[in-house]
Amino acid sequence: MLRFAFRIFLITIILIFNNCIQNLAECPIDTLSLKKECDSKKRQDEQNQLLILALAAASASSGDSLSGKALEFYTILESYRSNGSYTLSNGTTRTFLNSSRCSGTTSQHSALNRAAQKHNDNMVRLNFFSHTGQDGSTPSTRVKAEGLNVGAGENIAAGVSTAEGTFDQWWNSSGHRSNMENCNYTHVGIGYTEKSTINSSATYSHYWTNVFATIR
Repeated sequence: MLRFAFRIFLITIILIFNNCIQNLAECPIDTLSLKKECDSKKRQDEQNQLLILALAAASASSGDSLSGKALEFYTILESYRSNGSYTLSNGTTRTFLNSSRCSGTTSQHSALNRAAQKHNDNMVRLNFFSHTGQDGSTPSTRVKAEGLNVGAGENIAAGVSTAEGTFDQWWNSSGHRSNMENCNYTHVGIGYTEKSTINSSATYSHYWTNVFATIR
């Protein structure tokens, strides 16, 4: 909440110094046409200010907490890590290597959620599929950009529409499964994007990112 309020404060200061808030002088009253024009401009300025602040609020909160398919995937992953197994809807049970499991709870983290969602959205927006961002960023640098000074692991997937299907896709890949079963990781972040919400020309219809980190 403090971070959100600080962002809004900074954006408001920027607006003031860029003359976007135009309430320093009253509209003229001597000429009716000029007054109407001025009043109209003031109303438009006020609407623009509200729009900018609303966009800032959305940006500040975007990806902080999980919902929809991202939350569904987190629920599956946390269950798998804490129980050492997960049974798919078709009855197939996926188990940890060596029948082990992680002790304790694997928590989601707002900074990891943001890092995952932003990378996911960028893959859709710029139509690429890689752990390396188009700006040269890596999983760790993306997490650090969100204010968390730790290293990070990352799984990415594309094409599968369901959380369970993506979990199974990663389970059948040794490197991705290793991340999901690495109990040294204490926190995760999840990103899910459907291409129609950002770029309908992207190669795949569904994109997923799972970020892992150890936070003590």
